[in-house]
Amino acid sequence: MEDVRPAVLPNLSELSRAERIDALRSRMSTMGAAVPNLSTSAVEIAVDKEDILAAPSTFSQLLPGGGLPRRAVTCVSDQPLLIVEFLAHITAQGGHAAVIGWKDLAFAGVLDSGGACENIIAIPEPGTEPLNVAAVLCEGLDVVVYKGPEISLSPSRARPLLGKLRQGTAALVMVGTKVASPALTVDSEITNYVGIGAGQGRIRGVEMQVRTMSKSFGARSGTVTISRAQDSELLQEKKPTFRVVS
Repeated sequence: MEDVRPAVLPNLSELSRAERIDALRSRMSTMGAAVPNLSTSAVEIAVDKEDILAAPSTFSQLLPGGGLPRRAVTCVSDQPLLIVEFLAHITAQGGHAAVIGWKDLAFAGVLDSGGACENIIAIPEPGTEPLNVAAVLCEGLDVVVYKGPEISLSPSRARPLLGKLRQGTAALVMVGTKVASPALTVDSEITNYVGIGAGQGRIRGVEMQVRTMSKSFGARSGTVTISRAQDSELLQEKKPTFRVVS
């Protein structure tokens, strides 16, 4: 397999906003990626320089610091609903995101959950150098979701990507493709649908079992309920349950 490595890009923090946009567009075009129409607001580097990107409150007790670690990798299982919830929360707070290589992700769910799709750069066809595309966007966004083949990157292949990640502001979420010793691992599975009864009702929420592992936070697991705001009011109040796994 061809060894695909992120190429060198100038430090985006030294560029003006317009220059930053041009640099991102130019670099991704040379990679053969299907470059979207990037607006100025879509690539504005966040003012918040904290190390944690806040997650939805439903998940916060399961995550170190209550969110995703910036400038680090989070490996997540292939669960679109979880990704949609994170994208909705982050963009609703004014954050900016990119989704790379996920052709069939239901962005309509981001809107249903109160998110702002205009704050998301979608690159379903990242070209022949998808890791390069991820590296470029990690320098200027809040979260980058990368969906790739089910492989584990060797340290030599991952090193340039991780170097760019540490220089930027983003939390990198990898689905399918993995790196050695990620800062955080999140596994999840749907366990129940809420709101339906014996021959009546409709789905108003989804229960999901979530398990997380991080070096600083250890292992945690819990059941969370995901629903739209207008539906959650109709559901019987049910707080998530958590347990610490030693």
